[in-house]
Amino acid sequence: MKGCFLLYDMKENLYKVYNSQRCEEGFLPASTFKIIHALIGLETGVIVNENMVIRWDSIVRSVASWNKDQTLASAISNSAVPYFQEVARRIGPERMIKMVDKLNYGQMDINPKTIDYFWLEGNSRITSWEQMNFLIYFYRDELPVNYLNIETVKELIILKKNDKWVLSGKTGMVKEEGKNIGWFIGYLVENRKAWLFVCNVESGPDNLEKCMESRSGITQKVLQSMGLMKE
Repeated sequence: MKGCFLLYDMKENLYKVYNSQRCEEGFLPASTFKIIHALIGLETGVIVNENMVIRWDSIVRSVASWNKDQTLASAISNSAVPYFQEVARRIGPERMIKMVDKLNYGQMDINPKTIDYFWLEGNSRITSWEQMNFLIYFYRDELPVNYLNIETVKELIILKKNDKWVLSGKTGMVKEEGKNIGWFIGYLVENRKAWLFVCNVESGPDNLEKCMESRSGITQKVLQSMGLMKE
């Protein structure tokens, strides 16, 4: 397993970096794009709210949780690709290009042919630094979109919380050139302080399960080593 890690202490305005060279390499965003995708869907009105249903197309897929009707909330929770592919088709390439540029999100290869898979395969790329820059504006509510839409998506990406801290984020996994590439991007809020993180990992083709576990596993160990996220 190899990879890179970015951590930003927002209060201290301090970055901690592991493998800075890899942090500048571009990869497909995979399902981390669902944060942006949800924002664009809400901003364009293609998604009415978090409860809007898109019916299952009756095509049985390998992930059981995808084989049913989905709301925006369940589609993010289940990382349901078919839901967001339909949302992308409804948004269309012209509006998608305009909104991705407006949000300054990486280098996405969007056209009529790639509209429903550009974040999963092909030539789209985003670096860890670009992921972090997006997260900062997202967390601060400084993106050029409706504030209420940002707040809706923030609620939907909460992963764990207790009376001391809240962990929010989105994972992603994709195959590039025979390698498993995994992401975990998000932030931890504890004692009214925020730490933003971007974890990018890579493994060989036969190590998918371990690669998937390592995204959140490594992130949690990093945060806990700083005395954070104590149960």
